[in-house]
Amino acid sequence: MSSAAVGAAIAPALLQGALVALPRGDALEFLRRLRSPAWAAALPGAIVVGTFAPLGARSLALGIVLLAALATPPLAVVAVLAVVRGPRVALVGLALAAGLVAAFAGGPSGELSGTILTALGALAVGAALARLIPFGWVLVGFTCMCAVDVGFLAAGLGQPAAVDIAQAAGHVPGSLFDHAQLGRVSLDYPDLVLSAVLGGFMAGQPGQRWAAAMVSVLAAASLVFAPPHAVWPATVPVAMTLIALRTLGLPRQPETHALGAEAPAV
Repeated sequence: MSSAAVGAAIAPALLQGALVALPRGDALEFLRRLRSPAWAAALPGAIVVGTFAPLGARSLALGIVLLAALATPPLAVVAVLAVVRGPRVALVGLALAAGLVAAFAGGPSGELSGTILTALGALAVGAALARLIPFGWVLVGFTCMCAVDVGFLAAGLGQPAAVDIAQAAGHVPGSLFDHAQLGRVSLDYPDLVLSAVLGGFMAGQPGQRWAAAMVSVLAAASLVFAPPHAVWPATVPVAMTLIALRTLGLPRQPETHALGAEAPAV
């Protein structure tokens, strides 16, 4: 274990933990009325589409890049106004500054600003899914997403898709917001969303900060101890955290309901 490896792991691990810690308890409550078990399929589905769409057609790779570039700024606004805990004025100022720097600056500052906006967009999507997925189906969605992620990486499907996305991104000017780049480590959009979904389910509960800390520790450990040049699935630390929390009875729901029945999501 080298100090360079530890240093490289800190920022992405803290980002994943922050996405768990930031959602507030009443974020996007109005979406509860649209709950359905079908929304749980959006978690593994994001990886399936993100992997096979670029491999199937280069035009679809460009479409994914354009979708992220166009959708992230308004999603970041939603996150600042309706999801993230903290003073509104300071959050709006941070988002505006990040947007300006991402639009007009390059280098590390532009990269960091793009990462901030991408994370905010993922927070909005994650908080929405936390309201849309019924409580009893969250573990199913997390487990399937993690299994698909691990399986695709083990089969060698992830890298070719990433290459196609990167080639498509070269044709689009400006910030793209399709991943978070922190030093030499990048986190794909679905990885960020999964952390935000966990944060949405834990929002307002006493265990939210513990969940954020656990995700950060497990994410850092997975990066530090991963074999050299290996691509380690960033969904694993989040899924492991949820499994550990469910063992402890967290997150809690107010009442006991049948699996998939209409019940308040927590």
